Amino acid sequence: MTKTNNKNDKINEIRNLMPAVKSIHYLNAGTNGPLPKCAADAMKKEAEEEFKKGRYLPFIDDLYKEMDITRNLLAGILSANYKEIALTHSTTEALNIVLWGLRWNSGDEIITTNMEHTAGLAILAMLRARHNITIKYINVDYGERYNEKKFLADLENKITSRTRLLLVSHVSFSTGLTFPIKKIVKLCHKYKVYVLVDGAQAAGAIPVNVQDLKVDFYAAAGRKWLCGPEGIGVLYIAQHRIPEVDPIFISPASVDQRHNLDIHSPYVIPAPFAARYHTATAMYKPTLLGFQKSLEFLVNQVKMDWITDRIPGLARYFKELIQDIKGIDIVTPPGTEGGFLCFNIKNQDPIKLCDILNKKGFMVRPVPKPHTPTPIRISTGFYNTEKELEDFAKTLKAVVHKGS
Repeated sequence: MTKTNNKNDKINEIRNLMPAVKSIHYLNAGTNGPLPKCAADAMKKEAEEEFKKGRYLPFIDDLYKEMDITRNLLAGILSANYKEIALTHSTTEALNIVLWGLRWNSGDEIITTNMEHTAGLAILAMLRARHNITIKYINVDYGERYNEKKFLADLENKITSRTRLLLVSHVSFSTGLTFPIKKIVKLCHKYKVYVLVDGAQAAGAIPVNVQDLKVDFYAAAGRKWLCGPEGIGVLYIAQHRIPEVDPIFISPASVDQRHNLDIHSPYVIPAPFAARYHTATAMYKPTLLGFQKSLEFLVNQVKMDWITDRIPGLARYFKELIQDIKGIDIVTPPGTEGGFLCFNIKNQDPIKLCDILNKKGFMVRPVPKPHTPTPIRISTGFYNTEKELEDFAKTLKAVVHKGS
């Protein structure tokens, strides 16, 4: 990208490098972010090389080198040490590594919220059945009813001497609430409770500094706000927590001296630091290289500080545009906007309404969730323009008034 002080020039150049955002009003990074051209080109080139030449012997060693480059890029984005970064296939897989890797005792307790993604809640249900663990839920309000002090008080009241861990999202996938992670961690650590953060809807959208947050574990997705391909995720484990989490998936990538492993030895030495949690031994190299190029694009060309400032700013701007439309009920609590704005519309079926909006060229989605009315969710990407949001607000107003 060329250097420019003009915001519009920069955005136009970004959009030229991300063709998908020019084919439709792309407001759905919370599901899948758009691929940059450099990522698609790298994936295509590698796939063609493998197709023409086969997967030659140095393939695995090359793969591990590329994995380390990618880990370093992720470490920079999360403000971590690359030794604390493991590559997975998804956020869900990263959550599984931590939750199944910790050593549970019957009667242990895990706290979570009613805002969590089904992926995390399903793992907790299985842990409860297998290890006789108690799962406690905090009911978190949405919209203007949300109160941070009440939430923190409710959390503290749930903690007992048997509480081992809190599973909480950084940004709720269903309401857009950005949880006060730093305050949460401080409170939990006061009682020696670990904190596992589902950062699928935060990494790449808002600033994430795991050192400053002091989280124990942080799971994130490659295919959402980091604009990578599907099939790749990331797990951060604080270095001092690594000895407490057993690897649940053993592969050549997760053991030391993988080429000289003594099969007769009663001991297997795990790979150094977080590399022991790699599940990506057989990771498809085009996927890895595509993700690496996406990260390089975000870090070196677009710049992460600019991205994580622009995305929440656009969400707040869109809120200003629609909050006075008759019948709109903003689900995202005020002052907690990350990359999402979630809202309901009185007397409108959100699923049908999203279908209408998609046909009009606006890629948005409904987010079914039992504890709230199904909200419509828009994801404001750094590549979106203010005019796109203004046009969407006008279209939304027209559709709403027509159906009312």
